Amino acid sequence: MWQDRLMYVVTIDQRGSRVAEDLVPGLLEALADIPCAAAFERTAGDEVQGLVTDPAAVRSALLVALRGGEWHCGVGAGEVDDDSYASGTRAGRGPAYLAARDAVEAAKGLSSSVAVRVPAGAGAGAGAGAGTESGAGTGTGATLAPRSRPGTDAAAWAADCEAVWGLTAPLILDRTEAQWRVVDAVDRSPTQAAAALELDITPASVNGALRLSRIREERAAYPALDRLLAGAHAAATGGAR
Repeated sequence: MWQDRLMYVVTIDQRGSRVAEDLVPGLLEALADIPCAAAFERTAGDEVQGLVTDPAAVRSALLVALRGGEWHCGVGAGEVDDDSYASGTRAGRGPAYLAARDAVEAAKGLSSSVAVRVPAGAGAGAGAGAGTESGAGTGTGATLAPRSRPGTDAAAWAADCEAVWGLTAPLILDRTEAQWRVVDAVDRSPTQAAAALELDITPASVNGALRLSRIREERAAYPALDRLLAGAHAAATGGAR
């Protein structure tokens, strides 16, 4: 029996783990508040995985990992055996798990470190070019070629989502610690003036840091990221919710 809700497998793999300290415990702590069908856990060595049912929660998990700057992130959208993950995500089975494995491997070759995949053959024409001239969703990242059949197959939706992540992720990865301090202060303060007072800087400095951080541009992309990921799942599963 297959799950009839939105279901995403998120697999996150540590960069250069053979020569770096184990960062998995800290990542798991940071991911603890993400709503999941099966919570994030270490699955093998330096890798963590969670089963998520909401595109916004997937986005939140990826944002946590990207902020750390030490992770490759893969998302698999598709069906999951709903009897398999009761004891944890490591026991999960189904096409979405296979897609997530392909995604995290593909992410290692992307500057954004984020890849989105659907099961092979999912949706109309998936895996056969997805309406692009050079073949979206084949492990080489999204192409810039126009789609002749937008929204008609799962691979095209996944490639479009990955492409938007390709533009969004660098905004996060390139943000400085000083800029993050301002972003965090503004997020927890009632006004930017209050954030400036907390940080003992001028309101103009807050405005300048926010502009350089590109946080507004990042957050403007969130609805598109969520919508495209939901579209990938719907196309991969025939519109199941």
